[in-house]
Amino acid sequence: MHKKWVVYKSISLFLFLVLLLPGCAIPTYMGGTKKIRLTLEGPEQIPVQASIVPIAFPTGEFLKWKSLTNLKEVEKEKDHPMSVFQGFLPKKSVSVGEAWKIDREAALQLLKQLAEKPQFEMHISPGTMKLQIGSKTFRRGGDTDGLWALLRAYDDAYAEIVFRIHAEFVLEDGFFTPSQFAGRLILDRHSQELTYFEMLVPPSTLNFDVNWKLSDIRVITSTGVSQIEMTAGKDVTTEIAFLEEISVKQAELTLARRFYKAQEIEWVPLGEAVEKARLLDRPIHVVSADGTFMDESC
Repeated sequence: MHKKWVVYKSISLFLFLVLLLPGCAIPTYMGGTKKIRLTLEGPEQIPVQASIVPIAFPTGEFLKWKSLTNLKEVEKEKDHPMSVFQGFLPKKSVSVGEAWKIDREAALQLLKQLAEKPQFEMHISPGTMKLQIGSKTFRRGGDTDGLWALLRAYDDAYAEIVFRIHAEFVLEDGFFTPSQFAGRLILDRHSQELTYFEMLVPPSTLNFDVNWKLSDIRVITSTGVSQIEMTAGKDVTTEIAFLEEISVKQAELTLARRFYKAQEIEWVPLGEAVEKARLLDRPIHVVSADGTFMDESC
């Protein structure tokens, strides 16, 4: 009888082994049965607050990189047209757990409130290939590029959309790459108005990556902690008792799988892996990697 693996992942300085085995994947949530239409009307202009907490490196060469140490939002408050937020909605009816692509131009308008030169094409995205045809350059691949949203929950009065965007800021002599931009939209289904919007770089020990080009051939890479956030409206989540929903964790995993094939593997912490292997009579497959399989911070 074929035995499935119990997989344990740890973070270390070296990559020991990665093997994707058939039969180890967690089934992807396929969505609910009822589909609803998500529409947005209301005020033509919606004020959005933006904030970037200055990044400080107490010592080291990075103090000389002024465009990084002085990184801050372009505008603290800006009115955005309602069409920007419509770009985060699906073009057809959807069920809970169902994902769709976000309009790139809509998201770009928001990101320009944070940085002068945001871009969605990650400069070190695995699988990226550039093709030169005449005077034009075409990109193909980019496994970690993307802008995805899904319906997490709804009731008769409200609907909550969660989303994930991968983008980076082009700085003078380098790049600033957040781990991800995660966010939520809460829609009032009666008035069809935007109740709340939030987009942020999730707080973590390591939540961004930077590449600083000091010369034509030398590049320094480092990671650290940053606070980046955009908000609009009032968060009423605690007042809502959703009729149909998936957990925040399941929604995050569903979105992560749009970017990372490795997230289809059933990753198990070491302590749980030992017990689970004993109960299921499976061997343990240990993977130790330099970095994370869940975002762009490293």
